[in-house]
Parts: sequence; structure tokens; C-alpha cells
Amino acid sequence: MPQKFPAVFKLGADATLRLGIGPQLLQLPARPVAFAFLFAAALICGDLAKAGDPVIDRAAVLEDLQVVRTEYLNKEMAYTAATRSMAEALLASLENQAGSLTAATFAVQLAEVGALTDNAHSGLRRWDPRAQPIARLPLHLLWLPGALIVARATGAAADLAGATVIKIEGQSPRAFYQGAKVLVGGSDAGREHWLNSWVESAGILHALGLAKSADAVSMKLRLFDGRVIDRTIAMVPVAQMAATAEGARLWSPEPVPKERDWATALRPRDVPLYLRDADHPFRSIPVHNLRALYVQFRSNEDENGFPIKEFLDTVRKYISRIRPTNLIVDLRFDVGGNLLTTLDFMRRLAGSVAGRTYVLVGPYTFSAGIISAAAIKKGGGNHVTIVGDTIGDRTHFWSEGTGIELPNSHYTFKYTDGQFNLEGGCSGESRCMDDMYPIDVNVGPLTPDIHAPLTAAAYFANRDPGMEAIAHDISPRHCAPLRSDRMSTPMPRGEGSSPP
Repeated sequence: MPQKFPAVFKLGADATLRLGIGPQLLQLPARPVAFAFLFAAALICGDLAKAGDPVIDRAAVLEDLQVVRTEYLNKEMAYTAATRSMAEALLASLENQAGSLTAATFAVQLAEVGALTDNAHSGLRRWDPRAQPIARLPLHLLWLPGALIVARATGAAADLAGATVIKIEGQSPRAFYQGAKVLVGGSDAGREHWLNSWVESAGILHALGLAKSADAVSMKLRLFDGRVIDRTIAMVPVAQMAATAEGARLWSPEPVPKERDWATALRPRDVPLYLRDADHPFRSIPVHNLRALYVQFRSNEDENGFPIKEFLDTVRKYISRIRPTNLIVDLRFDVGGNLLTTLDFMRRLAGSVAGRTYVLVGPYTFSAGIISAAAIKKGGGNHVTIVGDTIGDRTHFWSEGTGIELPNSHYTFKYTDGQFNLEGGCSGESRCMDDMYPIDVNVGPLTPDIHAPLTAAAYFANRDPGMEAIAHDISPRHCAPLRSDRMSTPMPRGEGSSPP
């Protein structure tokens, strides 16, 4: 009997892309998932492979696809004429297949509809809890420049924490990525890390034709001690795993609330400055030997217990009173938020010190994080040095919009209707954000002046190439790698971003 969208897969919090100006999610009427518990029981008992993937109800598929056509496709502005036609053709194909689709195949092809925008802010999301997976790999992968590693692992896979992936289903990580990237839009720098929650979810790789089994993935890995092993890793019911970090938060080994039984690639006590206080969305710390104030943003809006306006006011007052020579603004893990909360602050930041302002960027610098980097650069001109790696999106992208939830699968399609072009500008073009808000941060490419990526070698050595490059630029005679335990002292209470 056809089933109504069993909850098997996940596009997790790491792929919930933060927006330039945070819109509200549009919720359509909720429908129950009638067979979710039946499907979960089959998986837990190990019968998934024997029974085969269940076929989902034809009427439910058609109802969801009608919402995609009328509520998403017509509103999404990131499509070109050609890619919109391709998306329409894929929807027509899905309509013709209704009644014979498995949940995995439906999820993959829906994701491809959104990914045809080639826009990171657009496409399929799993925001509704009913769209969360019931099974996934007992590990979390992390792309670093030149390597794919296991950042966290649990249960029978716990010994894989810190391992480097050599092969996935017989393919190199780079070849594997080329086959899987059809699920997510945007630049390669951003796609890599938003893609991981897909490849870790039960059934998705099998539906893509990249894995032989829906409920396991084979890998060749180099363990942290240098041994090379082959391992077939079975999917595990999510209910059997404790909470753990996701997305950019995986970089830090510091445990999240209620995290237990997850092995990490690094030890928390050894990590460099940029990975500390991982649950603080923004913080500032004086770095005395560089005559600098280090200001880190992981968000551009209020987070639980961390009001951003108070933080910005505190940083302004500290700079005015202490007068550091240099500023180091770390946006490498700034995934965005409300750009308007920080725009004026970023514009004026470089002018508040006599020396240089260094802006650290990387593949997780996204959305309002990119706007922040551009605002600092435009405001400070030749006094600003960009350090790090390629940012997590193109400088011409679409954002804003809102989410449309599908009534049966409870997947959400995020459409975009606000255009940014930080190089050529877009004034006079359709829905240009410069014509709607006084943003004005178009500065050209944000290519680092000093290339200093967070490589796997640096990550495992607990080094920060970006901070080392800044230290060398401030003092050319400085050659030895900086140790994070010597390079800074905490800001006195009342002057920092962290609550007591």
C-alpha cells in the first residue's frame, strides 16, 4: 500500500541558510504522516533492505507538486529562463511518476528542482520537524581545503573521529562531490558544507545512484593514527543517538548542550582562539602582542541570550577607551542573519583604529557575513586587508524571500526575491536590494589579499593560518607559529560579549 511520506531524510540545521534580512517561514496547513511509525519500526528491525523502499501515495505527491508549481516556481527569481524551463520539465516528470516514487527519489528530485537555481539561498529545506530523518550515518563529515574528514562519530563508528576519507563508495571525495552536488545550488565553496547533511542521510545516496545500499555507506579512511581501513557504515535510527553539533559548529570539539557519547576530531582544551566559546554568536578579545582587538561574528542578529546591539555598543566603547592599533574581524564562520543590524557598525569599523583592519573570511562566510566583509572593505578602503579563503557564495546572489511548506511531505521550498551584486551592482535591475535599502557595499571581488586557508594539516595541529598570516603582516620579523594560549587574554568582565 502506498505510504504518505515516511520521515527518512534530513536537510539539517547546517543547511538552513541564514538570510540577509530574516523573513518569517510561511506555514501551510499541517497533515499527519500516517505511516512514519510503521516505517521507523521496519528500519529499526533491520527489514528496510528486505522490504524495499515504500512507494508514496500518488495523490499526496501531486498535491505537493502543485504547491511547488504555484507557490514556489512562480515566485523564485534566481532561475534563468533556461533553468526555469528545466525545473518545469523535472516537475512534469515527477507528476508522471506519481504513484511509483519512493520517498528518497522524491526528495532527491525535489532538491534538484531547487538546485537548478544555482543559488545557495534557494531550494529545498527540512525546517519542519516532521521532515527530519529517522535514520542517518553515526558520524558527521566536514570539508576542509583538500580533505574530507570525520568531525564527530558515535557508537560503532566512534573510532573514526578524526579520520580522513579517502574513498566513498569507491570514489574519491572530489569525484563523489561532483555526483552529489546536484542537490544544492551555489558556489562550490559553499555547496561542499551544505551538502553533508544530505550524504549522511539514509536513502539519499542510493536514490542518486551513488551508493549500492539505502541503509549503509562504504568508505576507505585513514585513521588519525595513520592506519588505512575499509568500513561499511550502517545507518542508525536517530532516536538511538544523542544530540550533537551540526554545520559550522562541527569545527569546534566543544560539546553542545546534552551532547554525549560523540567522539571528536580534536580535544576541546587544545583548540585555537577561533574555535573557542563555540556557542557564543559574537565575542571580542584583546590580542596584546599584536596590539589588536579580535572581534568574531558567527551571526548578524540576536541569538538566544546574546543581544547583538549590546555587543556592538560594547565593542565601540572598548575601541574608544583602549584605542587598539589594529582590528581583526573574524567572519570565517559568519553564516549571516539580519544584515541591517550590523551594517552601519561594519561600515565604520575600519575608521575607528589608526592601524590596519584585517577581515578573516572563508567558505562559511555567507549571506549577511559576506555583506559585512564588503561593508568593512568599502568603509576602510586601503586600510583593510582581507585574509583567509574563498567566501561561501558568489558576490552576485539572490536572497530574501520566504519558505513555502509542502502539505504532505512537509519539505520547505525557500524562494528568493532580493538581488545583490557586490561587483557590478544591480541598480535598475529586477528586485535589486540597493534600490530598496541603503546598503551600498558594492566593492568588487572579496578575494583574500593574503591567502591563508584553514587546511586539514592546520586544523589537526590546532593552528590558525589566518592569525599567523596577520601576525606576520603586522610584524614581518615574526616567523614562529602563534600559539593561541599565548596570543590573547580574555577581555575583562563587563567589556566582553559573553554573559557572566
